[in-house]
Amino acid sequence: MRMFEHNKKQELTSRQKQILSLLRKGLTNIEICKTLGISANTVKVHLANIYKTLEVTNRTEAASSDIYTERRTDDIKKDLNIIFFRPDNISAYSKANGLYHSVVESLQQYRIFRIMETAENQVEPAFSIDISVAKDADEILYISIRLGSSHEIIWANTVQINTDNLLLLARKTAMLLFRNLILATAKMEYTPKSPVPYWWYAVSLCDVRLESRGIESFEFCKHMLSPLATEKVYSEQAVYMLSRAHYIAIMENWGNAQTHTKLLGEFARKTMYNAPYSIYSKMIMGLYNIVTGHKKEGSSYLQQVIEENPQSITARTLLIQIYMVTNQTEKALELIEESEQIVPETAVQASIYHARAFILLMQGRYDECINLARQILIYNPRAMSARLFTIFCYNKQGKTADSETQIKALYEEHPNFGKPYIDQLLKGLNPQMKTFFMDSLKNVFPKDAKTHQTSTSL
Repeated sequence: MRMFEHNKKQELTSRQKQILSLLRKGLTNIEICKTLGISANTVKVHLANIYKTLEVTNRTEAASSDIYTERRTDDIKKDLNIIFFRPDNISAYSKANGLYHSVVESLQQYRIFRIMETAENQVEPAFSIDISVAKDADEILYISIRLGSSHEIIWANTVQINTDNLLLLARKTAMLLFRNLILATAKMEYTPKSPVPYWWYAVSLCDVRLESRGIESFEFCKHMLSPLATEKVYSEQAVYMLSRAHYIAIMENWGNAQTHTKLLGEFARKTMYNAPYSIYSKMIMGLYNIVTGHKKEGSSYLQQVIEENPQSITARTLLIQIYMVTNQTEKALELIEESEQIVPETAVQASIYHARAFILLMQGRYDECINLARQILIYNPRAMSARLFTIFCYNKQGKTADSETQIKALYEEHPNFGKPYIDQLLKGLNPQMKTFFMDSLKNVFPKDAKTHQTSTSL
């Protein structure tokens, strides 16, 4: 199996490497100009030379090119090592000690890391996590992350132990750790000497890129993850992240839904054959069953994932959505309330708020729904569901001007928006509810699409 190809004839210059690094971070040509203080024409010339050297044809392929990472076959299965350094006297602080051990246990539930409490000979950690304790009126746990064995702190947090529910606090802390390990990895410039394995770098970078919900990010992740997900020797996490990318593509109507669904089915069969008890295999099965309309089977897999890893925000969000579209509002509210207690605030804004806004809409609490949808849009202006919620509510309130403003913003963010998206969004609802929604969103689909500056055929 060919895992890499090194171009011996020509290598990138230092300036080209700078531009490629900015390209991987998602910067536009204009942003690259401002960052490096060079002209637009100079950027174009450098990009053309980068494409030629990397033997690619566009910026997406260039950004996800790993020609210089010199990946080895064994890197796909390379462990992601984390070493915890804790004070010898931590056992003297009962709450801090209990929280520390619960955090380690919660982090293990992601089934990704190889966690050690002391450095082992010849083991290079991907990350070092330092734990320290302070005791004032309340016990406090200090946590910081370092990349590899370096002394540079890339993230730090203070956890006040002001509750006896250490398990709940540990899960929230583990979520913060996990999130910041992903963010730190996505920001780094990967090289063969990086302490993290390539599969973790690729998965982390794509996880962050997919948050933009743009088709360019989907193409980037597909190009980057496919070599790690489709060979005989493959990364289970890469298959899962690629499956999520195709699931998002279906939700956003990027390309042929049948093609994406077929690939999801292939990934599901492959992972269930190789690792039927893995939470990532079950997540992929959940995604596949959702898009094929088997909500009951999908919810069963998602429930299993949450039982094994209560910190899975994606599983929680998807299960809430299933409960809502299958008219299980009480279960949805119960899971939302539980998630709001365990999920850190920033993550709640990105996921759980969508579900609560939808329930407020269903309950006819339109002002509350609009306010919550606005919060979502501040965090992510491309959140199509939140935009549709505001349009729906304004229509029900008879606020035509406000509705038209939101429709214009919808088409500006999503020029290819069309009815198939709403069909997918409402998949699983009973016919009466579907009709109710579509009737309340009729003005989103004008007869003359040019009204909203789009040439989409609806």
